[in-house]
Amino acid sequence: MSTSTESKLSADEIALYDRQIRLWGMAAQANMRSARVLLINIGSIGTEVAKNVVLSGIGNLYVLDDHIVQPEDLGCQFLLTPEDVGAQRVDACLPKLQDLNPRVNLKVDHSALSSKSREFFHDFDLIVATELTSDEIAALNKVSRSLGIPIYVAGSNGLFSYIFVDLIKFESEEEKLKSGRSTEIAKVSTNREIVKVDVRADEDDPKKVYEKVTTVNMYKPFHEFLQSATLQDKLTRRQAKRVNNILPLTVSCLTQYPGSLKDLQRNVVQTCNDLHITSENLKPEYIEQFYNQLGVEFAPVAAIIGGAVAQDVMNILGKKSSPLNNFLVFDGITLEMPIYEF
Repeated sequence: MSTSTESKLSADEIALYDRQIRLWGMAAQANMRSARVLLINIGSIGTEVAKNVVLSGIGNLYVLDDHIVQPEDLGCQFLLTPEDVGAQRVDACLPKLQDLNPRVNLKVDHSALSSKSREFFHDFDLIVATELTSDEIAALNKVSRSLGIPIYVAGSNGLFSYIFVDLIKFESEEEKLKSGRSTEIAKVSTNREIVKVDVRADEDDPKKVYEKVTTVNMYKPFHEFLQSATLQDKLTRRQAKRVNNILPLTVSCLTQYPGSLKDLQRNVVQTCNDLHITSENLKPEYIEQFYNQLGVEFAPVAAIIGGAVAQDVMNILGKKSSPLNNFLVFDGITLEMPIYEF
Protein backbone atom coordinates (compact mmCIF):
# COMPACT_ATOMS: atom_id res chain seq x y z
CA MET A 1 0.00 0.00 0.00
CA SER A 2 1.13 3.49 -0.83
CA THR A 3 3.03 5.49 1.79
CA SER A 4 3.26 8.66 -0.30
CA THR A 5 1.99 12.04 0.83
CA GLU A 6 -1.11 11.40 -1.27
CA SER A 7 -2.24 8.91 1.38
CA LYS A 8 -2.27 11.54 4.13
CA LEU A 9 -5.70 12.37 5.50
CA SER A 10 -7.22 15.81 5.01
CA ALA A 11 -8.83 17.71 7.86
CA ASP A 12 -12.27 16.88 6.44
CA GLU A 13 -11.44 13.17 6.34
CA ILE A 14 -10.14 13.25 9.91
CA ALA A 15 -13.42 14.80 11.02
CA LEU A 16 -15.51 12.35 8.95
CA TYR A 17 -13.71 9.24 10.20
CA ASP A 18 -13.12 10.51 13.74
CA ARG A 19 -14.71 7.52 15.49
CA GLN A 20 -12.74 5.02 13.42
CA ILE A 21 -9.48 6.89 13.94
CA ARG A 22 -10.07 6.78 17.70
CA LEU A 23 -10.54 3.02 17.42
CA TRP A 24 -7.63 1.99 15.19
CA GLY A 25 -5.46 5.11 14.79
CA MET A 26 -4.47 7.61 12.12
CA ALA A 27 -1.96 5.33 10.38
CA ALA A 28 -4.57 2.60 9.90
CA GLN A 29 -7.06 5.06 8.44
CA ALA A 30 -4.38 6.42 6.10
CA ASN A 31 -3.70 2.85 4.97
CA MET A 32 -7.41 2.45 4.26
CA ARG A 33 -7.35 5.71 2.29
CA SER A 34 -4.52 4.55 0.01
CA ALA A 35 -5.58 0.91 -0.38
CA ARG A 36 -6.59 -0.49 -3.77
CA VAL A 37 -9.08 -3.32 -3.27
CA LEU A 38 -10.50 -5.63 -5.92
CA LEU A 39 -13.95 -7.07 -5.21
CA ILE A 40 -14.94 -9.97 -7.44
CA ASN A 41 -18.73 -10.28 -7.79
CA ILE A 42 -21.15 -8.02 -5.97
CA GLY A 43 -23.78 -10.56 -5.02
CA SER A 44 -25.29 -10.88 -1.56
CA ILE A 45 -21.99 -11.19 0.34
CA GLY A 46 -20.17 -8.90 -2.06
CA THR A 47 -22.72 -6.16 -1.47
CA GLU A 48 -22.19 -6.34 2.29
CA VAL A 49 -18.40 -6.26 1.91
CA ALA A 50 -18.64 -3.28 -0.47
CA LYS A 51 -20.95 -1.36 1.83
CA ASN A 52 -18.71 -1.83 4.87
CA VAL A 53 -15.40 -0.98 3.22
CA VAL A 54 -16.89 2.02 1.42
CA LEU A 55 -18.30 3.41 4.67
CA SER A 56 -15.00 2.77 6.43
CA GLY A 57 -13.15 5.03 4.00
CA ILE A 58 -11.39 2.68 1.62
CA GLY A 59 -9.55 4.74 -0.97
CA ASN A 60 -10.11 2.73 -4.14
CA LEU A 61 -12.59 -0.08 -4.81
CA TYR A 62 -12.66 -1.88 -8.17
CA VAL A 63 -15.65 -4.19 -8.69
CA LEU A 64 -15.40 -6.97 -11.27
CA ASP A 65 -18.76 -8.59 -12.10
CA ASP A 66 -20.28 -9.81 -15.37
CA HIS A 67 -23.68 -10.86 -13.95
CA ILE A 68 -27.05 -9.55 -15.12
CA VAL A 69 -29.63 -8.71 -12.43
CA GLN A 70 -32.21 -11.50 -12.09
CA PRO A 71 -35.57 -11.28 -10.25
CA GLU A 72 -34.27 -13.66 -7.57
CA ASP A 73 -31.44 -11.21 -6.79
CA LEU A 74 -33.88 -8.68 -5.36
CA GLY A 75 -34.52 -10.65 -2.19
CA CYS A 76 -30.88 -10.86 -1.14
CA GLN A 77 -29.30 -7.55 -2.17
CA PHE A 78 -30.40 -4.24 -0.68
CA LEU A 79 -28.75 -2.18 -3.44
CA LEU A 80 -31.10 -3.53 -6.14
CA THR A 81 -34.66 -2.56 -7.09
CA PRO A 82 -37.18 -4.17 -9.50
CA GLU A 83 -36.20 -1.57 -12.10
CA ASP A 84 -32.67 -3.04 -12.17
CA VAL A 85 -33.75 -6.45 -13.50
CA GLY A 86 -32.02 -7.07 -16.82
CA ALA A 87 -29.27 -4.52 -16.19
CA GLN A 88 -25.63 -5.20 -15.46
CA ARG A 89 -25.50 -5.93 -11.73
CA VAL A 90 -22.41 -3.84 -11.13
CA ASP A 91 -23.91 -0.83 -12.95
CA ALA A 92 -27.06 -1.02 -10.84
CA CYS A 93 -25.05 -1.08 -7.62
CA LEU A 94 -22.48 1.60 -8.46
CA PRO A 95 -24.49 4.82 -7.92
CA LYS A 96 -25.91 3.58 -4.63
CA LEU A 97 -22.49 2.60 -3.39
CA GLN A 98 -21.09 5.98 -4.40
CA ASP A 99 -23.87 7.70 -2.45
CA LEU A 100 -22.71 5.92 0.70
CA ASN A 101 -19.34 7.68 0.51
CA PRO A 102 -18.59 10.06 -2.41
CA ARG A 103 -14.93 10.23 -1.35
CA VAL A 104 -14.25 6.64 -2.42
CA ASN A 105 -12.85 6.11 -5.91
CA LEU A 106 -15.17 3.45 -7.37
CA LYS A 107 -14.56 1.65 -10.66
CA VAL A 108 -16.54 -1.18 -12.25
CA ASP A 109 -15.76 -3.80 -14.85
CA HIS A 110 -18.31 -5.98 -16.72
CA SER A 111 -15.72 -8.55 -17.79
CA ALA A 112 -15.65 -12.17 -16.70
CA LEU A 113 -12.96 -13.19 -14.23
CA SER A 114 -11.73 -15.80 -16.70
CA SER A 115 -10.88 -13.06 -19.22
CA LYS A 116 -8.36 -11.36 -16.93
CA SER A 117 -4.64 -11.95 -17.32
CA ARG A 118 -2.14 -12.08 -14.47
CA GLU A 119 -1.12 -8.48 -15.20
CA PHE A 120 -4.63 -7.23 -14.42
CA PHE A 121 -4.26 -8.10 -10.72
CA HIS A 122 -0.85 -6.49 -10.33
CA ASP A 123 -2.15 -3.08 -9.27
CA PHE A 124 -4.26 -4.26 -6.33
CA ASP A 125 -3.25 -4.44 -2.66
CA LEU A 126 -6.02 -6.83 -1.64
CA ILE A 127 -8.58 -9.14 -3.29
CA VAL A 128 -11.99 -10.13 -1.95
CA ALA A 129 -13.72 -12.81 -4.01
CA THR A 130 -17.26 -14.20 -3.77
CA GLU A 131 -19.49 -16.54 -5.81
CA LEU A 132 -16.60 -18.61 -7.19
CA THR A 133 -16.24 -22.33 -7.80
CA SER A 134 -13.39 -24.25 -6.18
CA ASP A 135 -11.48 -24.36 -9.47
CA GLU A 136 -11.87 -20.57 -9.85
CA ILE A 137 -10.71 -20.01 -6.27
CA ALA A 138 -7.63 -22.21 -6.76
CA ALA A 139 -6.70 -20.47 -10.03
CA LEU A 140 -7.21 -17.00 -8.55
CA ASN A 141 -5.27 -17.87 -5.41
CA LYS A 142 -2.37 -19.12 -7.53
CA VAL A 143 -2.20 -15.71 -9.20
CA SER A 144 -2.62 -13.76 -5.95
CA ARG A 145 0.18 -15.77 -4.34
CA SER A 146 2.52 -15.21 -7.28
CA LEU A 147 1.97 -11.46 -6.93
CA GLY A 148 2.11 -11.43 -3.12
CA ILE A 149 -1.48 -10.15 -2.80
CA PRO A 150 -3.63 -11.09 0.23
CA ILE A 151 -6.97 -12.68 -0.62
CA TYR A 152 -10.29 -13.33 1.11
CA VAL A 153 -12.81 -15.76 -0.37
CA ALA A 154 -16.37 -16.03 0.92
CA GLY A 155 -19.17 -18.31 -0.15
CA SER A 156 -22.79 -18.92 0.78
CA ASN A 157 -24.99 -21.99 1.00
CA GLY A 158 -28.27 -20.63 2.31
CA LEU A 159 -28.12 -20.58 6.10
CA PHE A 160 -24.49 -21.70 5.96
CA SER A 161 -21.40 -19.87 4.82
CA TYR A 162 -17.59 -19.81 4.92
CA ILE A 163 -14.55 -17.55 4.66
CA PHE A 164 -11.15 -18.72 3.41
CA VAL A 165 -8.15 -16.44 3.99
CA ASP A 166 -4.68 -16.45 2.43
CA LEU A 167 -2.53 -13.52 3.54
CA ILE A 168 0.61 -15.55 2.66
CA LYS A 169 2.70 -14.15 5.54
CA PHE A 170 1.34 -11.43 7.75
CA GLU A 171 2.82 -9.61 10.73
CA SER A 172 0.41 -8.04 13.20
CA GLU A 173 0.88 -5.94 16.32
CA GLU A 174 -1.45 -5.88 19.30
CA GLU A 175 -1.06 -3.86 22.49
CA LYS A 176 -2.63 -5.08 25.72
CA LEU A 177 -2.35 -4.61 29.47
CA LYS A 178 0.31 -6.84 30.93
CA SER A 179 -1.08 -9.58 33.13
CA GLY A 180 0.69 -11.36 35.96
CA ARG A 181 2.32 -13.65 33.42
CA SER A 182 4.48 -12.08 30.73
CA THR A 183 3.84 -12.98 27.11
CA GLU A 184 6.60 -15.25 25.82
CA ILE A 185 8.24 -15.29 22.41
CA ALA A 186 7.15 -18.68 21.12
CA LYS A 187 5.12 -20.58 18.55
CA VAL A 188 1.51 -20.46 19.69
CA SER A 189 -0.06 -22.64 17.00
CA THR A 190 0.68 -24.36 13.70
CA ASN A 191 0.47 -21.12 11.72
CA ARG A 192 1.18 -18.42 14.31
CA GLU A 193 4.29 -17.37 16.20
CA ILE A 194 4.96 -14.52 18.63
CA VAL A 195 8.29 -13.04 17.52
CA LYS A 196 8.58 -9.85 19.58
CA VAL A 197 7.24 -8.38 22.83
CA ASP A 198 7.86 -4.73 23.79
CA VAL A 199 6.92 -3.47 27.23
CA ARG A 200 6.03 0.10 28.18
CA ALA A 201 4.58 1.89 31.21
CA ASP A 202 1.61 4.24 30.92
CA GLU A 203 2.73 7.89 30.90
CA ASP A 204 -0.01 8.98 33.31
CA ASP A 205 -0.09 5.88 35.49
CA PRO A 206 3.27 4.04 35.74
CA LYS A 207 1.53 1.16 37.50
CA LYS A 208 -0.18 0.33 34.22
CA VAL A 209 2.18 -1.67 32.03
CA TYR A 210 1.42 -2.56 28.42
CA GLU A 211 2.79 -5.26 26.16
CA LYS A 212 3.07 -4.73 22.41
CA VAL A 213 2.98 -8.20 20.91
CA THR A 214 4.18 -8.85 17.36
CA THR A 215 2.81 -12.04 15.79
CA VAL A 216 3.72 -13.62 12.46
CA ASN A 217 0.84 -15.43 10.76
CA MET A 218 1.59 -18.00 8.05
CA TYR A 219 -1.01 -19.17 5.51
CA LYS A 220 -1.59 -21.99 3.04
CA PRO A 221 -2.93 -21.58 -0.51
CA PHE A 222 -6.42 -22.88 -1.23
CA HIS A 223 -5.41 -26.07 -3.03
CA GLU A 224 -3.02 -27.03 -0.23
CA PHE A 225 -5.65 -26.26 2.39
CA LEU A 226 -8.07 -28.70 0.72
CA GLN A 227 -5.41 -31.38 0.42
CA SER A 228 -4.02 -31.18 3.94
CA ALA A 229 -6.86 -29.89 6.17
CA THR A 230 -6.89 -31.90 9.38
CA LEU A 231 -7.83 -31.46 13.02
CA GLN A 232 -5.64 -34.31 14.19
CA ASP A 233 -3.85 -33.41 17.45
CA LYS A 234 -5.46 -29.95 17.39
CA LEU A 235 -8.56 -30.76 19.45
CA THR A 236 -9.29 -32.76 22.54
CA ARG A 237 -11.44 -35.86 22.09
CA ARG A 238 -14.40 -33.98 23.52
CA GLN A 239 -13.85 -31.00 21.21
CA ALA A 240 -13.55 -33.28 18.18
CA LYS A 241 -16.90 -34.85 18.97
CA ARG A 242 -18.52 -31.41 19.10
CA VAL A 243 -17.26 -30.12 15.75
CA ASN A 244 -20.16 -28.53 13.89
CA ASN A 245 -21.49 -30.55 10.94
CA ILE A 246 -21.07 -27.49 8.73
CA LEU A 247 -17.28 -27.83 8.72
CA PRO A 248 -17.05 -31.26 7.02
CA LEU A 249 -20.02 -30.44 4.79
CA THR A 250 -18.41 -27.21 3.56
CA VAL A 251 -14.95 -28.71 3.09
CA SER A 252 -16.50 -31.70 1.30
CA CYS A 253 -18.34 -29.50 -1.21
CA LEU A 254 -15.25 -27.38 -1.82
CA THR A 255 -13.19 -30.50 -2.42
CA GLN A 256 -15.71 -32.23 -4.69
CA TYR A 257 -18.99 -30.56 -5.62
CA PRO A 258 -21.76 -33.18 -5.21
CA GLY A 259 -23.94 -34.17 -8.14
CA SER A 260 -26.60 -35.59 -5.86
CA LEU A 261 -27.57 -35.91 -2.21
CA LYS A 262 -26.12 -39.42 -2.18
CA ASP A 263 -22.81 -38.02 -3.43
CA LEU A 264 -22.74 -35.55 -0.58
CA GLN A 265 -23.69 -38.19 1.99
CA ARG A 266 -20.82 -40.37 0.81
CA ASN A 267 -18.27 -37.58 0.36
CA VAL A 268 -18.82 -35.96 3.73
CA VAL A 269 -18.00 -39.22 5.52
CA GLN A 270 -14.68 -39.32 3.67
CA THR A 271 -14.06 -35.67 4.59
CA CYS A 272 -14.63 -36.50 8.27
CA ASN A 273 -11.99 -39.21 7.98
CA ASP A 274 -9.59 -36.77 6.30
CA LEU A 275 -10.20 -34.19 9.04
CA HIS A 276 -9.76 -36.88 11.71
CA ILE A 277 -13.15 -36.27 13.26
CA THR A 278 -15.95 -38.76 13.81
CA SER A 279 -18.65 -39.11 11.18
CA GLU A 280 -21.03 -40.61 13.74
CA ASN A 281 -22.29 -37.14 14.69
CA LEU A 282 -23.38 -36.22 11.16
CA LYS A 283 -27.05 -35.35 11.22
CA PRO A 284 -29.02 -36.60 8.18
CA GLU A 285 -31.32 -33.57 8.32
CA TYR A 286 -28.29 -31.23 8.26
CA ILE A 287 -26.83 -32.99 5.25
CA GLU A 288 -30.11 -32.80 3.35
CA GLN A 289 -30.72 -29.16 4.27
CA PHE A 290 -27.16 -28.22 3.31
CA TYR A 291 -27.52 -29.94 -0.07
CA ASN A 292 -30.86 -28.21 -0.79
CA GLN A 293 -29.29 -24.81 -0.09
CA LEU A 294 -26.07 -25.20 -2.09
CA GLY A 295 -25.23 -21.87 -3.75
CA VAL A 296 -28.29 -20.10 -2.31
CA GLU A 297 -27.83 -16.56 -0.98
CA PHE A 298 -29.59 -15.49 2.20
CA ALA A 299 -29.38 -11.80 3.13
CA PRO A 300 -29.06 -12.13 6.95
CA VAL A 301 -26.22 -14.64 6.59
CA ALA A 302 -24.54 -12.45 3.96
CA ALA A 303 -24.67 -9.50 6.36
CA ILE A 304 -22.80 -11.49 9.00
CA ILE A 305 -20.18 -12.93 6.66
CA GLY A 306 -19.72 -9.71 4.69
CA GLY A 307 -19.29 -7.83 7.95
CA ALA A 308 -16.70 -10.34 9.18
CA VAL A 309 -14.69 -10.07 5.95
CA ALA A 310 -14.82 -6.26 5.96
CA GLN A 311 -13.80 -6.09 9.62
CA ASP A 312 -10.80 -8.33 9.02
CA VAL A 313 -9.81 -6.25 5.99
CA MET A 314 -9.75 -3.20 8.27
CA ASN A 315 -7.70 -5.15 10.82
CA ILE A 316 -4.99 -6.14 8.36
CA LEU A 317 -4.76 -2.65 6.91
CA GLY A 318 -4.22 -1.31 10.43
CA LYS A 319 -2.12 -4.29 11.57
CA LYS A 320 -3.68 -3.85 14.99
CA SER A 321 -4.69 -7.43 15.74
CA SER A 322 -4.13 -10.92 14.40
CA PRO A 323 -6.31 -11.62 11.35
CA LEU A 324 -8.46 -14.65 10.59
CA ASN A 325 -6.27 -17.71 10.12
CA ASN A 326 -7.45 -19.36 7.97
CA PHE A 327 -10.95 -20.92 7.63
CA LEU A 328 -14.23 -19.79 9.17
CA VAL A 329 -17.63 -21.47 8.87
CA PHE A 330 -21.01 -20.09 9.91
CA ASP A 331 -24.07 -22.10 10.89
CA GLY A 332 -27.22 -20.01 10.65
CA ILE A 333 -29.21 -22.61 12.61
CA THR A 334 -27.04 -22.83 15.73
CA LEU A 335 -25.45 -19.37 15.14
CA GLU A 336 -22.01 -20.89 15.67
CA MET A 337 -19.11 -19.27 13.79
CA PRO A 338 -15.91 -21.20 14.63
CA ILE A 339 -12.50 -20.48 13.12
CA TYR A 340 -10.28 -23.41 12.20
CA GLU A 341 -6.55 -23.16 11.62
CA PHE A 342 -5.41 -25.56 8.91
